[in-house]
Parts: sequence; C-alpha cells; structure tokens
Amino acid sequence: NENQKNRRFEVSSALLLRNNNDPFLDRIVTCDEKWILYDNRRRSAQWLDRDQAPQHFPKPALHQKKVMVTVWWSVAGVIHHSFLNPGETITAEIYCQQIDEMHQKLQRMCPRLVNMKGPILLHDNARPHVAQPTLQKLNQLGYETLPHPA
Repeated sequence: NENQKNRRFEVSSALLLRNNNDPFLDRIVTCDEKWILYDNRRRSAQWLDRDQAPQHFPKPALHQKKVMVTVWWSVAGVIHHSFLNPGETITAEIYCQQIDEMHQKLQRMCPRLVNMKGPILLHDNARPHVAQPTLQKLNQLGYETLPHPA
C-alpha cells in the first residue's frame, strides 16, 4: 500500500544519508530463520533371487519432519548458527539466548566491532525480535537496531 511505500522510502533515504555521513554498513549483523524439511526413512537393501519380485515399501509420510535453523552473519562471514529441536519455533527467550551466543562469538571474531562503535542489528519486526526481553537484551549488550521499514 502507499503508506508502506512511503515508509520504505523514508527509511531508505535516512539510511543512505547516514551512510554518506558516517559509513556503518560494515557494522551490520543480521540473522534469518529457515525451516528445513526432512524425512529420515530407513531404506533397506534386499538380496533377491533371479525370479523373486522386490518387496514394496510404504511411501513417506505426507507431512515431513521439520527443524528450524537460525544463521547470524556480518560482512566478516557467518558468526553463529543453531538448530532448534524438531518442530520448535523461535520465541523471545530462545532469540535472547541466541543473541548471547552470537555476541560471544562476535567478540572473538571481531573484537574491534564490539568494543568500538558497537554492532548494528538488522532484523525484521517478527514478534520475538521486538518483544520486551529482546529489546532489553540488545540494550544491555549495546546493540543499535536499524529501523524496519514495514
């Protein structure tokens, strides 16, 4: 809709102007979640006589199992990844744990980024990302969050 277009334009323009005055793109840390579908059917090999017909095995279940992977990265490369338990989704509590784990790895990987101006987090406005515990965790660690245009 028109309001979203205007909001995206405003945010993009402000970020371009900011980057011209004080380059910050190399400070950005971002993350994304992705469902991975899998089916660990056990396939069995058969020894058959020349005239013997092979046994038939049932088709896989209609609903495959799924596991969520979360990957955190920056201009320096992948910082952290984790797999949730099968069927489990991101909550604010899990997201905060992942922020802590990612932050510890980022301190080892890019100590200058963490200790100088600080990392800037780019993530969408999903509920766990904007929940109060998440905002408190990011504030505690000194992360700036880029505005989301939606």
